[in-house]
Amino acid sequence: MIGRGLLAKAVPVLAAASAALTACGSDEGPAAVGLYDRAPVPAVPDRTAAVDPDLTTVGVDGKYWAELTGWSDGDRPFLIFRVTQALFADTCTAQLGEGECPNDYGVIDEPSKLVDVPVAELQSVTVVSEQQQNFAITGDELSALAGGAEPAAAAPQAFAFVEFPFLLTVRDSTVVEAQQIWVP
Repeated sequence: MIGRGLLAKAVPVLAAASAALTACGSDEGPAAVGLYDRAPVPAVPDRTAAVDPDLTTVGVDGKYWAELTGWSDGDRPFLIFRVTQALFADTCTAQLGEGECPNDYGVIDEPSKLVDVPVAELQSVTVVSEQQQNFAITGDELSALAGGAEPAAAAPQAFAFVEFPFLLTVRDSTVVEAQQIWVP
């Protein structure tokens, strides 16, 4: 179990590492990130955004907890996520109680919402291996992995897709990032 407060102390460090990935490069913009390049561990907030089941979109701008539940590879491929809310560290214990926060996080299962995320709208995607290593991939690669395909040739030799949850980032009512989170 992660010690209370350790996750809270790690968040600023993780946020800085995440910013470093996108800030590297010349004055012309961020450096290109290749398929299966190592990526920083995504920073998590003390709680993800609450789900509003009455909205037709995923919700207001923010970060959402989600499980990848399906995909479609038709003319306009999309991924299907079940979006809920997660709480971390002291926030989890304060709201849900220690018994509901094993490993320093807990998930509020309801309300939830199924959300179709067009692969083409994903600007940043990362996955995490069982060995807790994070890798940058594309929305197309995530769609292929979700469909049971083998990882692309650029993947590390021992990499296998694992069904860990995701932290989805919504901007302007569009899911633009899907960062997989390793959980025990």
